[in-house]
Amino acid sequence: MHTDPNEEDIYIEKNFFSQDIPVGKRTSTFNGLFFHYKKDWQSSFALMLILSVGIASLGLSEDSSATIIGAMIIAPLGQPIVALGGAISLGWKLQSFRMLGIIVLGTIGSLVVSYCIGLTLPDMTPNQQMLIRTSPDLRDLGIAIFAGAAGAYGYYRSEFSTVLSGFAIAVALVPPLCTCGLMLEQKHFILASGSLLLFVTNFTGVTIAALIVFLLIGLRQKRNQKWFYTGSLLIAIVFVSIIIPLSLNYNKFNSGAQFQSSIFEKAGNVLSHSPNSPIIKSISIQGEAAIITIEPFPTAAEEETRLKKELEQITGLQIFLKKSMN
Repeated sequence: MHTDPNEEDIYIEKNFFSQDIPVGKRTSTFNGLFFHYKKDWQSSFALMLILSVGIASLGLSEDSSATIIGAMIIAPLGQPIVALGGAISLGWKLQSFRMLGIIVLGTIGSLVVSYCIGLTLPDMTPNQQMLIRTSPDLRDLGIAIFAGAAGAYGYYRSEFSTVLSGFAIAVALVPPLCTCGLMLEQKHFILASGSLLLFVTNFTGVTIAALIVFLLIGLRQKRNQKWFYTGSLLIAIVFVSIIIPLSLNYNKFNSGAQFQSSIFEKAGNVLSHSPNSPIIKSISIQGEAAIITIEPFPTAAEEETRLKKELEQITGLQIFLKKSMN
């Protein structure tokens, strides 16, 4: 009997795993993970994704943590990511690509919707809720792995299904994408890249955690081992590729005052060679952004733009210049 859901077999959910797992458990796990077998799932998925992106984008613009948490709970992107880990653990190549396709389309759709929402909003300096999602480090990867493991186990054990809402809150998937879309619309590309890195970090951590959990609880096939090893290797490559930027951000967090002093020195050197030699009154570094208050403030917009570009090049941060109120 076939055991690959890519093939036509109406009894596939009863033959989901080769291990001695009860049929009922196989069926509920299969239906919970591979939701795309349900009728008209596309419209429901798209609707919930658009609603969650809309809520998250407006919540970010208002700097409202409560609103953003609400968007996290209804966002549907976590399920296909957990399912991707399950498909890889089972060696199901086509299912893995189907899940990846859903994730990619959902990611692009979220960026487009949030970008369009950004067009309706006035220009603004990124607030705290935006900035905290632009500088992920190793701690964020750890959170994604632990939360992903809890989410994967919640899909397997129905009595622990309540953990899924906690999983959705702990692993922010839609808010980083919305931050990225809003920052792209505002042309803050450094902040946009940082928020996209957070999404990739969460995606990678959840996938790896789900893969490990499903292997440990015996949800695996003895067939199709080639794709299991290939898929696991690909996820491992992504994991290794994000370790360096996450480690660099973690070092910034650890250095604290030393990092801020370094930025102060670099910015001061640029400003001292500029017309009117503006003086730094204060620097506030949040995430990948630095808000620098200077005096005197450039009178020409072209000079302000030039200063920002030079400061961004030398510091690697998104720079916002602010006029001193003294």
